[in-house]
Amino acid sequence: MSQDKIRVGVVGIGFGQQVHVPAFRADERCEVVAICASNLSRASQIAGKLDIPQAFGDWQELIAQPNIDIISIATPPNIQPEIAIAALAQGKAVFCEKPIATSAEAAEKMVAVAREQGLANMVDLEFPEIEPWQQAKLILDRGELGNLRHVAVSWNVETYANRKGLDSWKTQIETGGGVLHSFISHSFYYLEWLLDPITRLSCSLFRAPGDERTGDTFANLCLELESGIAVSLSVSSHAFLGNGHRLEFYGDVGTMVLDNPTSDYVGGFRLLKGTRESKSLEIIDLGDSSPKVHQDGRITVVGSLIKRFVTWQATGVPDKPSFTEGLRVQQLLEAAQLSHESGSWVPLKAGGRRQEAGGRTHP
Repeated sequence: MSQDKIRVGVVGIGFGQQVHVPAFRADERCEVVAICASNLSRASQIAGKLDIPQAFGDWQELIAQPNIDIISIATPPNIQPEIAIAALAQGKAVFCEKPIATSAEAAEKMVAVAREQGLANMVDLEFPEIEPWQQAKLILDRGELGNLRHVAVSWNVETYANRKGLDSWKTQIETGGGVLHSFISHSFYYLEWLLDPITRLSCSLFRAPGDERTGDTFANLCLELESGIAVSLSVSSHAFLGNGHRLEFYGDVGTMVLDNPTSDYVGGFRLLKGTRESKSLEIIDLGDSSPKVHQDGRITVVGSLIKRFVTWQATGVPDKPSFTEGLRVQQLLEAAQLSHESGSWVPLKAGGRRQEAGGRTHP
């Protein structure tokens, strides 16, 4: 083990071993020195397979190790806050999954502790790391579509858990599962990154008939942005042969589409644009400026985030998406849940707090 390396401990052996471990290893500044599972036997098996020196069956033991600089968390959202706060208190920088919690209150505590400790913190909100998305943002920022009229997002896939009928944390709302937490957390972040803050929303959540699991499998939302643009958002995790992930941007002089009908939810995107002159949508050729380094495209985009996170840890210069952006997403998720329960629109201030008609705000 090189003492010059930034040493990483990973909590979680699902997405943790599949993506976090290789993404950190792709940064030559880092060395993955420990991994933790729900029991020592499973952790030891994965550590042996991945050639990781230390294995733990208790995350508290892992974060207490003095030879670890960064804690990378890939656990269900309901237990992430406790691990993150404890790791920050031990002086460790923290990289974690989205959503960062199951309540805004827990997310606020994560933000507060990270600020108090002055440590690097980042959330795996990865779609803005994808090249076609970056090009789409440039097109929007340059005003190539003219004045935007409205945006439509559809995301219809069948997850492994739903295909197999599994009853796991991914299908239980209490642990942070379901479409709202797993998918729309991404959508809230990328829509505000691409466009403007969300100022009010309406949300309806559904489960498939006869499905007794608590996690929603279909969501239908209407959003209004600070600019006045309307967004429709329809997401299903129970859609066999669904049309994939598609964003449509309609302007008064042009239309743009980000479209991914493939099973590769990161690497399958193509970008199309059409104008009144062209009278049709045409694929934008992005060339081969970012050749495929990893067979699993998730490793590439998470690795992009991790490089910036590690640079923050090394230099002290903050970056995004941090826990602050994770908190914003959490506040929007709570507003969506409130809208579903009340059957009404929920207004929001730009900072994410929901606002009553009389002007009072709630965290």
